[in-house]
Amino acid sequence: RFLSSLLSLALLLSQSLAFVIPNSQLCSNHQSWLLKSSSSDNNPAFEQLSGNRQKAWQHAKKPLLRIGGKGATKTHGNSLRQLLDQHTVVKVKVNPSAFEDNSLLNAFEVLKQLAVDSGANDGMELIHIRTSDKVILFGKEGTLDLIDA
Repeated sequence: RFLSSLLSLALLLSQSLAFVIPNSQLCSNHQSWLLKSSSSDNNPAFEQLSGNRQKAWQHAKKPLLRIGGKGATKTHGNSLRQLLDQHTVVKVKVNPSAFEDNSLLNAFEVLKQLAVDSGANDGMELIHIRTSDKVILFGKEGTLDLIDA
């Protein structure tokens, strides 16, 4: 019974927190995935959230759009455009294996271009990427200025 309670608590915590595991405790398969999905160019979208950016992340409760293993299509771009017309920020859950280098940053660029092709404003912003959840937070043009003000 105690073990069951402990497992339930661990599951709850894992859904709400991002854990940092030292590289020394990862097997080689996980290390290569971690290196592919982490940012090497110090992109601010990959930094740990704090303050108003954390509030913006929490404001969008769950991903409203999901991109599967077959990749993004024109309809995904159109859906993202419509969602951003209705919401200030939108979370998008992505299967990164469908994109070049398994990169969530590449996924953002592809989705942004598809949305622009379907009539969205070119100023769509990347608010945050959470690699552990494979989720990208998109924002309307000017959202970062509002958040950081």
